[in-house]
Amino acid sequence: MMNGKKKNLTILGIAILNLILTFFAVLNLKNMIPINIFEDSTGKMASKQLLFILPVLVLVISVFQVIYRLKTMDKTITTGKLVEDGLFAFFDGLLIGINWIFVYIGDQYTKTTLINIDIPVIYIIMAVIGFGLVGLYSTFPINKKGSIFGLVTKETIESDEIWRIANRFNGFTGFVSAIIIILLSAYFIVYGFNWVYLLIALIVCAFLMFYAPRLYAKTLKRKIENRIIE
Repeated sequence: MMNGKKKNLTILGIAILNLILTFFAVLNLKNMIPINIFEDSTGKMASKQLLFILPVLVLVISVFQVIYRLKTMDKTITTGKLVEDGLFAFFDGLLIGINWIFVYIGDQYTKTTLINIDIPVIYIIMAVIGFGLVGLYSTFPINKKGSIFGLVTKETIESDEIWRIANRFNGFTGFVSAIIIILLSAYFIVYGFNWVYLLIALIVCAFLMFYAPRLYAKTLKRKIENRIIE
């Protein structure tokens, strides 16, 4: 897990990078673009300058998050603090995702001049699930032993050390899986559905979220037992 200083820099870096990328993306759009997302929406138009609202909002939220982290960094990390971190990450990610959906719609309108540019709702739901998993798995490292939101196996229940280390590992693998889901939904929005990529993503995510952490917990138990014997 990254330390506090690196995490703060990462939070601000992502927000600033998102704002910069949005700026360059908006430069190539028409002055008026459609703002519809769902298939049954009407062709509403708005100034492309409105696309800066979400990136600026993400930056503001990120600054508040970092300030909050700096004020509480010297205090004991609790489940509540980690949940708050997860919620910040969820809302930031959700806003970034919605922002780039609008950018995509504006880009397609600029290229085709079609007002009703539809994005299947299922891809948006996929992205929301991905952002939700980011927040959920960020709580794994410090959840109490036996928590429903944690890696509950025979090995982790029997040892506090294995619970702590294995759940830290599962938090990381779950985070990676969530990013894969978010990127896959973005790919489907831009390039269309692909069964092969979906199958590969499902296999990889299932391995990372379920099999790999359990295998890691078993390996940890063997290492600890060998250490005790020696």
